[in-house]
Amino acid sequence: MKKRKVFVGILIFLLTFVLFGCSGTFLEFPFNQKVPSTRNETILQAFYWEMATGDYLVNHPEEEDLWVLLKKRASELSEKGFTAVWLPPANKALFGTSDVGYATYDLWDLGEFYHHGTIRTKYGTKEELEDAISSLHSNNVKVYYDAVLNHRMGADGTEEVKLSDISPDKPGETIRAFTVFDFSGRNGKYSDFTWNWQCFDGVDYDANKDTHGKYLFEGKNWDYTFYWDDDYLMGADVDYENVDVKEDVTNWGKWIVNDINFDGFRLDAVKHVDYRFVNEWINDVQGSSTKDLFYVGEAWIEDTDDLAKFLDTVGNESLKVFDFPLRSFFVDMIDGADLTNLQYVGLVNKDGYEDRAVTFVDNHDTNRDDVDPGIYRRKYQAYAYILTREYGTPVVFWKDYYIYGMKEGLDKLLEVRRNYAYGRGYEIDNNDEDVYGYVREGLPEVEKDGLVLLISDGETNEVRTKRINSRQPNTTFYDYTGHIQGTVTTDENGYGDFKVITSENEGWSVWVPL
Repeated sequence: MKKRKVFVGILIFLLTFVLFGCSGTFLEFPFNQKVPSTRNETILQAFYWEMATGDYLVNHPEEEDLWVLLKKRASELSEKGFTAVWLPPANKALFGTSDVGYATYDLWDLGEFYHHGTIRTKYGTKEELEDAISSLHSNNVKVYYDAVLNHRMGADGTEEVKLSDISPDKPGETIRAFTVFDFSGRNGKYSDFTWNWQCFDGVDYDANKDTHGKYLFEGKNWDYTFYWDDDYLMGADVDYENVDVKEDVTNWGKWIVNDINFDGFRLDAVKHVDYRFVNEWINDVQGSSTKDLFYVGEAWIEDTDDLAKFLDTVGNESLKVFDFPLRSFFVDMIDGADLTNLQYVGLVNKDGYEDRAVTFVDNHDTNRDDVDPGIYRRKYQAYAYILTREYGTPVVFWKDYYIYGMKEGLDKLLEVRRNYAYGRGYEIDNNDEDVYGYVREGLPEVEKDGLVLLISDGETNEVRTKRINSRQPNTTFYDYTGHIQGTVTTDENGYGDFKVITSENEGWSVWVPL
């Protein structure tokens, strides 16, 4: 009998150790606590521009086979709270295995055919891609394709093309253009459509004279874009007034969703693509699938009202856009900004457009070695903002998460988003230039969720206190980031004295119920 009591005691101790851990940290959700019925959406951008090159390849050799790596990390990503990954362009591009993917050659070649000196793309083979998608799906992580539809590069041949009399350069002359795409390695598999100059509006290179310019073909006009005369960007500019082109690109989108099993798209350089086609393409691709597909456009517009007008112009409620105006404010925060503006800036704070904002801090364009360092100060403050907000779909950048040593800190914010960032959001009534606060009230059916966020761009290293209505009376909170020790217990009206450090390196605190 005595031995049995000892055994039971040991068993209770072991269960306590497993449930609470040696550090005394509680499980995210106790057994008697209800959990949110749906997870907050959070996207991981699963690449960066310099991936698998130079010192990055030396220090992170596993990234050379990205599809294989994502398959291995699928479970981990799901556990951390990621609900989707945004993949780089998975199709064959001009520079083969050294191409990030934006110099589109053949959308239908996902690393299956020998083109441009390689079968695989920079990231792997089609089979490896499909294995990664299957593994991510098994872990409840969706997968988004980066679709570069604006242009083509790496043509298989040239042809003589007469230019329009209104061509910006060499009007009325004849040039030799790289516009012949026969995709001989694919030999008509998936699509037997081949491309010539009639599939394009113009190019930027004359092979006859080895000259660069902006060359509009005879009988063509630049497509309809949000900003007038903003169609041409680079390469051979795709003509989306060509019926055969529209059919082939639409069939490709349906194939990507229904055969390859992607769950949505990032539309590259979307403001340079005919907005009428964008609207039609989204409707047609969505209409071919029973899935609720995700569409986000890269319209690099830093004025909030103009970005909203772009969405209105496309006229498709399914389309979201990256919130460049919000990121522009994060750039201002590098050297210090008036944080009271954080309740107003960006599409995420514009009435009627909040849920069409995809928020981010940096990406493969805004952070490139020797080009742009991106957000190099107060980056955690920016992430704390987007990961706790009621509206917007936040994106975490692979380079921040895995390369720049931010994983531990970002994991805490991801845990906050996964477990606490629920319920209606409220701006606090005493924000100031150096300290910004925001409250999530939690869900009535869920215990111990909701939060109080404080961020600072100050540099005095003092502890600032704000009297804040947490919307949760008689509740004890603690700072999940660990920057501030101790607890805060609110009064019967939900008010408490919450703190944050005015510091670049510790200037963010997320107070959650204990």
